[in-house]
Amino acid sequence: MKKLLRKEAVIMRTKKYYTIYCQDVLGGIIFSSTGSSVVLPRKEVTIQWIGENLRKSLMESHDYSLQFNNGSGNDSEREKILELSLSKGRAFWFGIRDRFGFKDHLVAVSKSAAVFVSWEYEQTDQICFLATRGRGAGHSAWYLGENEGKVFYVSSHASDEEIASVALQALDACQPNYA
Repeated sequence: MKKLLRKEAVIMRTKKYYTIYCQDVLGGIIFSSTGSSVVLPRKEVTIQWIGENLRKSLMESHDYSLQFNNGSGNDSEREKILELSLSKGRAFWFGIRDRFGFKDHLVAVSKSAAVFVSWEYEQTDQICFLATRGRGAGHSAWYLGENEGKVFYVSSHASDEEIASVALQALDACQPNYA
């Protein structure tokens, strides 16, 4: 069976900011070392900003499945990607911590609503938005049978405004862990 390649991103909303960050697929989901990740104070966010940046993050997401999961990948190259991911993710979250005055980076992440955005781009034009529920310093999907009204779709051919509208609808369906 052919592995379905996908692109990944996350949009988060807190009381202070919105962030959209790119994720890559490398065995699991990792912070992208090369893709677009942005943050903006909540009061400055527009529909256009959400749509443009979410599309950009998705387009820049990379799925390394074929490169590394068939046994032909270079382990040192894989480790380099993982190290860059960790470094860029840390710098991103520590930057948010400092910019918005959180006591640490975990608090900056934990007080938020988050939507997992995924697109199996070789299979479909439908981008999937999965509203999450907060759990401590992270987010999780819903248990089987609890996800009704928590999954949304929009075409990759939709306008930036339509993509943003679905993202906001999904954020509103989240069970955030605001403190």
